[in-house]
Amino acid sequence: MNKHPFYFTLLICMTVLLVGWSQPDEKQNVLRVETADLTTKSDDIISKSKQHQINTIYVNINTNRSSFYYKEFIRKANEAGIDVHALEGKPSWGLEANQQSLIDFTKWVERYNGKVSENEKFEGIHLDIQAQHTEQWDENSKSVIEDWKANLSAFQNELSDAELTTSVSIPFYLGGFETPDQPEMPFNEWVIKQFDHTSILAHRDTIEGERGVIALIKDELKVANELGKKVSVGVTLADTGEDVTSFYEEGTEDMQMHLDVLQKHMKDNPAYTGYSIDQYSYLSTEKENPTTETEDTQQETSQSDLVKGTYIWHASNLIESPDEIIDFAKENNLNFLYTRLDRTKNFSVYKDFVEKAHAAGIEVHAMGGHPTWALQKGEKRMKMFVDYVTNYNASVSKEQQFDGIHLDVEPYTLQEWSEDKNAVMKTWKDNMELFVDEVEQKSNLETSVSLAMWLDDHETPGQPNLSFSKWVIKQLDHTAIMAFRDSSEGPGGIVDVSKEEVAFANNLGKDIIISVEMQKMEEAPHISFYEEGEEEMVTELDKTENALEENSSYQGEVVHSYEYWKDAAK
Repeated sequence: MNKHPFYFTLLICMTVLLVGWSQPDEKQNVLRVETADLTTKSDDIISKSKQHQINTIYVNINTNRSSFYYKEFIRKANEAGIDVHALEGKPSWGLEANQQSLIDFTKWVERYNGKVSENEKFEGIHLDIQAQHTEQWDENSKSVIEDWKANLSAFQNELSDAELTTSVSIPFYLGGFETPDQPEMPFNEWVIKQFDHTSILAHRDTIEGERGVIALIKDELKVANELGKKVSVGVTLADTGEDVTSFYEEGTEDMQMHLDVLQKHMKDNPAYTGYSIDQYSYLSTEKENPTTETEDTQQETSQSDLVKGTYIWHASNLIESPDEIIDFAKENNLNFLYTRLDRTKNFSVYKDFVEKAHAAGIEVHAMGGHPTWALQKGEKRMKMFVDYVTNYNASVSKEQQFDGIHLDVEPYTLQEWSEDKNAVMKTWKDNMELFVDEVEQKSNLETSVSLAMWLDDHETPGQPNLSFSKWVIKQLDHTAIMAFRDSSEGPGGIVDVSKEEVAFANNLGKDIIISVEMQKMEEAPHISFYEEGEEEMVTELDKTENALEENSSYQGEVVHSYEYWKDAAK
């Protein structure tokens, strides 16, 4: 009996099993989501993802938020069969001066993944750095591309977690620019070569035709096929003001119909990996007739992520009148609270308040501090405060956990400051370093401090060429600048007195919150809105927002304090 046909047939069967019957790679369809939407809208995010055949979510990360914002959502998404990637990027990240911000973000993702369980990890990192939108682009695009290339290279060099997939968004027209030091290579080809996959922002409202999506991405598809890389197509529902660039006018059903057409066109193209929708908030707020949405509503939506908050200085208010505080927050559209704690109280007195605040979309940061915490003798009490907050968070449910930990330490009110300011600043600096280290070792709490705006004139102990304000801002996740003035504009106004700190934070990739005063100040009325009243304060804070909104560091305002504000509103 001839056995060769049997072995040949066996070989064919094994080949079919291993290769011939394998399915093509699953498409990676993406939805972009903001961190602010995770807490209260996670179920709807997952529901809409299923409606639009989404199996990957890019979360636009706020590194100052507590990790619980991400852990719980990632677990829930994974249970629904959806991967989650960390998304970040600003046009300015394409400039070499801001390379460290990109590196810091990369380190944050790696640290986060190193602390959490397997089903809470990010699957990858996605960068959205549209350097063509910087002011410098119009002046010298070649120089910007040099920086852009250097920063993306630095990102790849910094990334040590081989398990994280990497992806990037680029506009469809980068093929018209040369790669620095490689003039024969278009820049889009260089970018595609560096990443696992690239999302081409082909923002159009039609798939076919001379100016449709397919025509716009043909060069990138060709390059990706040659390199063995993947590309996806980015579309948007944003109101761009140009009908041709967005599905805003057409709506989600029309967009999905076009995306289904795209899938059919691309089903046999090995390089095509799916589509990317920008973003959940546009899906969730779409009206039957989106063109009727007013400009005011659009502006309100775009500013919804800004901090609007206050200080709760007496723990007794938190414990005895929690509903009153939350009602006040809702009435004034607040989404952020610094809350003083009483360490002598049992943890149970705070759980209900924090949970209710989170349900109302309000962040709650535990606050402590005393002028003496800047002295060596204050170190012990500061550590006791950190231990109290971190132990509290470890013992309660995620909904009841504080989002951050805030210090208000003002040693310039002490006799020691007038006697030996330099010595006080040195121990203050040491204690702040200890504070950050203690919090990072024991929790994922966001760290912050309140800081007087005039400290930018003071040198950092041991670093005479470094402003103390800049040193402080660099240490913390965010800093509340006490820009205590009763007007926004002009010399000595809120914007003017905080400009150095805002510039420092821009440069460092850190966040700034502007703090203003509502206390009665008879000897210095210009530092408080007490005389002007609530209505004038709101007007001036609106001016502040308009003046600072283009700064990447600016995150909003807090009013000092709830008690003064509430009394002024009567």
